[in-house]
Amino acid sequence: MMLQQTEQLIQLLSNQIRTPAAILESYCRVIALYGGQEDAAALFELFCNQPEDYRYTMLLGPVMRCGDLELAEEMDHRCFEQNKLKPNMPSEILHVLGYMGYEKYTDYMMNCVETDDWHLSKDACLGLMHLPISKQHQERLRNELEKAYGQPLFSEFLPALCCKFSGPDIVPRLVAWGDEASTDCNAGLLLGIAAYGEDQRDCMKQILWNPGWELYSTGTGSHWWAYIAMQMVKLTFHELISDVKEATPLELENRDLEERAELIEHQLWVLHDLLELRLSQPLCPLRFVPETHEKLSDLYTQLFAWSTEHQDDSITGRIGHYFGVDHPLADKYLRLATRMEEGIFRELEHGAWTDCKDKLSSPNELQI
Repeated sequence: MMLQQTEQLIQLLSNQIRTPAAILESYCRVIALYGGQEDAAALFELFCNQPEDYRYTMLLGPVMRCGDLELAEEMDHRCFEQNKLKPNMPSEILHVLGYMGYEKYTDYMMNCVETDDWHLSKDACLGLMHLPISKQHQERLRNELEKAYGQPLFSEFLPALCCKFSGPDIVPRLVAWGDEASTDCNAGLLLGIAAYGEDQRDCMKQILWNPGWELYSTGTGSHWWAYIAMQMVKLTFHELISDVKEATPLELENRDLEERAELIEHQLWVLHDLLELRLSQPLCPLRFVPETHEKLSDLYTQLFAWSTEHQDDSITGRIGHYFGVDHPLADKYLRLATRMEEGIFRELEHGAWTDCKDKLSSPNELQI
């Protein structure tokens, strides 16, 4: 049965009602989380009406997460011509097909990885992360990586495919490359390292705290991929908050504060921007990444509660101690606290609603 939200979204777009992209995106996220195959098929049909329009390209998110291989075959039929994407089709189709496990265009995706088109290369790489790779393609990827290795600018998502042809022994090379590469090319390196799983948790934490990687919101989008990489290696916010608190003792003398201020400021910006993403709950572009289940109430307590009534050792108290209450970070974290309070209410409300729904559906609750 199709979701009511799917029907509403179809009506909004079909009637050409001027709707802000943020609202359309919210519809897509809800459908991606709670929809099914019928929703995916209906949205793909709508997408085909105007595939060049970015508002219709947004529909591919729920199509990807709710569709099946039967729909993937339909996408093949309608989006490809002579084993290539039709000129009017967006590159996101490659990501969608890979996510859905559709293997027919592996060769084509390999060719797209090597193109100068950033979007086409990115979506081909993300698609290939979900698909098996032949030995011939493994060797081809290895050669491409060696040609690009050490360059400051390169096909950004190519390193994300290292796990297809190499073991974790390549991770130190990827880290060293990232230390020198342009911060515009961080995403693939982050995914490439994180693809080796939980064993790389400490490595990922060191990268987050390294100012040279600039993993906060500076316009490159690297912080978004860092958030995905966190989940891939099962690095928790609890660990990050503990690190920041350990790095900001309240007993240091002023001269010691000055020596550490730049690194501490970087850590606080990174933590803030990753927590902002946690609140927005973006959908992961990779099917195999496990969900995180840290409660906002626990994180809020760890961030903003005082351990005793005699000293403000919360994150905001530490910011005031190190940088003063007028520092931009002080306002940022106060605003974050407000957003987290709203998120805690929604979490509790959702839990109560789920509990009531379960009770109403239980036969025992119907007994008098």
